[in-house]
Amino acid sequence: MQDLSEAYKTGVEPLLSGLRSALPGVRSGDREAVAAARRCSHQLKGSGTSYGHPEITSLAAAALNAPDADLPPALETLMSALAGILSEDQRRQRILIVDDDPLIRLILAKTLESRGREFVMAESLADARVTIDGSIDLVLLDLMLQDGDGRQLLRFVQANPETARIPIIVLSGSGSNPIRQSAMDAGADAFVEKPFDPSVLSDAVDDLLAGVHDQVVVPAGGTLDDEHADTITVLIAEDDDLVAALVSDRLTRDGYEIRRAADGESALTDALSSPPHLTILDVMMPKMNGFEVLGRLRSAPQTADMPVIILTGRGREEDVVRGFDLGATDYIVKPFSPAELAVRVRRHTSAP
Repeated sequence: MQDLSEAYKTGVEPLLSGLRSALPGVRSGDREAVAAARRCSHQLKGSGTSYGHPEITSLAAAALNAPDADLPPALETLMSALAGILSEDQRRQRILIVDDDPLIRLILAKTLESRGREFVMAESLADARVTIDGSIDLVLLDLMLQDGDGRQLLRFVQANPETARIPIIVLSGSGSNPIRQSAMDAGADAFVEKPFDPSVLSDAVDDLLAGVHDQVVVPAGGTLDDEHADTITVLIAEDDDLVAALVSDRLTRDGYEIRRAADGESALTDALSSPPHLTILDVMMPKMNGFEVLGRLRSAPQTADMPVIILTGRGREEDVVRGFDLGATDYIVKPFSPAELAVRVRRHTSAP
């Protein structure tokens, strides 16, 4: 069992201290201070996403790649985010992952990582029984464990008043109807068949953490709302072919109809002539940048209310504020999780 959040906080404290020590020298142009700051940024870049803080990975990457003249403000933004994590008083959502495969535990944690969440790991029924208490907000439970059947834990949780209200998602490589039904009868709130679709699992977790407790059974690779997704058109405005292909592949598998524009002018023309249900908009594009496109979209009646997700490498606070001031519905900084993007697309295109 391991608390990833506490491990991360312990690891970043000396790096934050190192950045604070280096910042005055960076401002004065000291080469050793610049090198020290970039070393700290490099270490932070490789750790944030693994421990549930992808925003730290993005900010550290921006600092690592910033020109010397832009390094001080990039470091200040990164340091502010780190300080917020270390001092945050708000209780984090705790997700217990019960699976005897360490790789599966890691994949689940990375799939569901988000600021405000922490993951507790259990590799057996015995470990889970000791771990689970009223502080756990949700459980991801494999059915076939080395020391028994996961349904034993379902019954254990249901029998304890302190834990009976904790939502539980069962994951299983067997999707037969009897196994699914027995898991639901034992108290599972959702059943997800392996191999699972990350966006579907993320949706189920989001719903249960938000208090939506309708029982759900999801087949392997299925979606929670396929019929709705089939009717939705998404315009991807992105000049990077690899990023566009990654986003397109992720959303196409979820049933969305995809259109692509490789520059700002084409994106604006496409959106105005045939408004999509949602636009994913890069900022740095040829011919017209994404901020200008967004402003033009918001001033046109046919696209004034269309959801627009900014997807960009520009993660400075002033850029994020500018995006929302211009009317962005959401703002995602690269590098990004395709699964997280898919969840946000679904959220912004779902019927109210």
